Amino acid sequence: MFRSVFSLSLLLISGCTCTSHLPPQAEISMPDAHTLMFKGDTRIDSVKQLLAIADKAPAPISRLVITSRGGNPSGGMMLGEWLHQQQIELEVREICAGSCANYVFTAAKSVKVEANSVIGFNGGAWQQHWDKPWYTFLVPDFDQHKCLSVAEWRQRENAFFKRIGVREEITIMGQVPPFQQQISSKKLWGYRADDLSKFGLHQVYFSMNTAPQTQVAILQFAPGELENYLSSSQLQQGAAP
Repeated sequence: MFRSVFSLSLLLISGCTCTSHLPPQAEISMPDAHTLMFKGDTRIDSVKQLLAIADKAPAPISRLVITSRGGNPSGGMMLGEWLHQQQIELEVREICAGSCANYVFTAAKSVKVEANSVIGFNGGAWQQHWDKPWYTFLVPDFDQHKCLSVAEWRQRENAFFKRIGVREEITIMGQVPPFQQQISSKKLWGYRADDLSKFGLHQVYFSMNTAPQTQVAILQFAPGELENYLSSSQLQQGAAP
């Protein structure tokens, strides 16, 4: 009996990543009066800290330099909403992946991807096998903003992409047959600049000196293949792709 209770306790403790094992807060700075720098995960409290700094800035912020491997989807959408509303230019330094790619990269007025930097998608609310773990219902004061249910996440994400005017399918194409076969052992995928425009992203500028694609698979589409998929997708209506 003791062993069973002890095992369950360990499982609960190890599973409570939303509260017990939060990533460190992001590093936020202002190199000049119009620029913010953000380095870290898209934690809600980190994003709120950035927005508070922007609100108190002596001059309007027009540029965000970001380095992020993603993290909290709610925090990512919060940051993306701000970029979209304020028409902020984004500069990606080193990496913008996960929720950063989904909700920050897609929402900026324009994007400059620095030399040796990557944009990496790895799924979103409509990917397969996402749900709130059973043990979250046993944990008091569980962080509802990090571990959304599938229905909550999909509703928020669908509304987000409608507001920014970008196709939500951008978050899942690397997990859709037959395109998923191109990913192989890599965990992240990206897109060519001309394909990004088909999702609604028209002002993305990549440095001529791009990063070695050791961690990101750039999806390749046959002529008309991506357009045909998007024209038949039901995600704009909030239905499964």
